[in-house]
Amino acid sequence: MKYERETSNLLRRLGVNNSYVGFRYTIYGVIRAIANPELLTYISKGLYVEIAARYQTSVGCVERNIRTIINTIWLHGDRNLLNQVFGFELIQKPRNGAFIDALAHYVVCHYYD
Repeated sequence: MKYERETSNLLRRLGVNNSYVGFRYTIYGVIRAIANPELLTYISKGLYVEIAARYQTSVGCVERNIRTIINTIWLHGDRNLLNQVFGFELIQKPRNGAFIDALAHYVVCHYYD
Protein backbone atom coordinates (compact mmCIF):
# COMPACT_ATOMS: atom_id res chain seq x y z
CA MET A 1 0.00 0.00 0.00
CA LYS A 2 1.77 3.01 -1.37
CA TYR A 3 0.54 5.77 0.95
CA GLU A 4 0.22 3.83 4.21
CA ARG A 5 3.39 5.12 5.90
CA GLU A 6 2.76 8.75 4.89
CA THR A 7 -0.82 8.63 6.18
CA SER A 8 0.31 7.03 9.43
CA ASN A 9 2.98 9.69 9.93
CA LEU A 10 0.49 12.46 9.20
CA LEU A 11 -2.03 11.10 11.73
CA ARG A 12 0.74 10.89 14.35
CA ARG A 13 1.77 14.48 13.63
CA LEU A 14 -1.87 15.52 13.98
CA GLY A 15 -1.94 13.97 17.46
CA VAL A 16 -3.26 10.40 17.33
CA ASN A 17 -1.46 7.07 17.32
CA ASN A 18 -2.17 3.42 16.63
CA SER A 19 -3.67 2.81 20.07
CA TYR A 20 -6.95 4.02 18.52
CA VAL A 21 -8.89 1.42 16.54
CA GLY A 22 -9.91 4.17 14.14
CA PHE A 23 -6.25 4.82 13.34
CA ARG A 24 -6.08 1.72 11.11
CA TYR A 25 -9.55 2.38 9.69
CA THR A 26 -8.56 5.94 8.75
CA ILE A 27 -5.33 4.85 7.06
CA TYR A 28 -7.15 2.20 5.04
CA GLY A 29 -9.92 4.68 4.22
CA VAL A 30 -7.42 7.24 2.92
CA ILE A 31 -5.66 4.64 0.79
CA ARG A 32 -8.96 3.43 -0.68
CA ALA A 33 -10.16 7.02 -1.26
CA ILE A 34 -6.95 7.77 -3.17
CA ALA A 35 -7.42 4.65 -5.30
CA ASN A 36 -11.17 5.21 -5.83
CA PRO A 37 -12.50 8.71 -4.95
CA GLU A 38 -16.04 7.58 -5.82
CA LEU A 39 -16.12 5.71 -2.49
CA LEU A 40 -16.49 9.08 -0.73
CA THR A 41 -19.64 10.00 -2.67
CA TYR A 42 -21.80 7.71 -0.55
CA ILE A 43 -19.39 7.14 2.30
CA SER A 44 -21.59 4.92 4.47
CA LYS A 45 -22.52 2.67 1.54
CA GLY A 46 -19.10 2.72 -0.10
CA LEU A 47 -16.00 3.39 1.92
CA TYR A 48 -17.32 2.30 5.32
CA VAL A 49 -18.51 -1.00 3.86
CA GLU A 50 -15.04 -1.73 2.45
CA ILE A 51 -13.33 -0.83 5.74
CA ALA A 52 -15.82 -2.90 7.76
CA ALA A 53 -15.31 -5.92 5.50
CA ARG A 54 -11.52 -5.60 5.68
CA TYR A 55 -11.47 -5.41 9.50
CA GLN A 56 -14.46 -7.71 10.09
CA THR A 57 -16.53 -5.17 11.99
CA SER A 58 -19.72 -3.18 11.46
CA VAL A 59 -20.20 -0.02 9.43
CA GLY A 60 -21.36 1.73 12.62
CA CYS A 61 -18.11 0.85 14.41
CA VAL A 62 -16.07 2.17 11.49
CA GLU A 63 -17.96 5.47 11.47
CA ARG A 64 -17.72 5.90 15.25
CA ASN A 65 -14.02 5.04 15.46
CA ILE A 66 -13.07 7.45 12.67
CA ARG A 67 -15.19 10.12 14.39
CA THR A 68 -13.21 9.45 17.60
CA ILE A 69 -9.95 10.07 15.70
CA ILE A 70 -11.29 13.39 14.41
CA ASN A 71 -12.58 14.41 17.84
CA THR A 72 -9.25 13.59 19.51
CA ILE A 73 -7.35 15.65 16.94
CA TRP A 74 -9.86 18.49 17.26
CA LEU A 75 -9.62 18.62 21.07
CA HIS A 76 -5.99 17.68 21.73
CA GLY A 77 -4.10 17.59 18.43
CA ASP A 78 -2.17 19.99 16.25
CA ARG A 79 -4.89 22.35 15.03
CA ASN A 80 -2.44 24.34 12.89
CA LEU A 81 -1.43 21.21 10.98
CA LEU A 82 -5.10 20.23 10.63
CA ASN A 83 -5.83 23.64 9.09
CA GLN A 84 -2.83 23.16 6.79
CA VAL A 85 -4.16 19.75 5.68
CA PHE A 86 -7.53 21.33 4.83
CA GLY A 87 -5.97 24.41 3.26
CA PHE A 88 -8.03 26.85 5.34
CA GLU A 89 -8.89 27.59 8.95
CA LEU A 90 -11.56 25.25 10.26
CA ILE A 91 -14.21 26.83 12.48
CA GLN A 92 -15.93 23.55 13.27
CA LYS A 93 -14.89 19.93 13.53
CA PRO A 94 -14.84 18.27 10.09
CA ARG A 95 -17.12 15.39 9.18
CA ASN A 96 -15.63 11.98 8.46
CA GLY A 97 -15.87 12.20 4.68
CA ALA A 98 -14.32 15.66 4.52
CA PHE A 99 -11.54 14.55 6.88
CA ILE A 100 -10.64 11.47 4.84
CA ASP A 101 -10.85 13.46 1.60
CA ALA A 102 -8.54 16.19 2.97
CA LEU A 103 -6.03 13.63 4.27
CA ALA A 104 -6.04 11.81 0.92
CA HIS A 105 -5.47 15.02 -1.01
CA TYR A 106 -2.71 16.17 1.36
CA VAL A 107 -0.89 12.82 1.26
CA VAL A 108 -0.99 12.68 -2.54
CA CYS A 109 0.24 16.27 -2.88
CA HIS A 110 3.06 15.82 -0.35
CA TYR A 111 4.19 12.31 -1.21
CA TYR A 112 7.59 11.85 -2.82
CA ASP A 113 8.85 8.54 -4.19
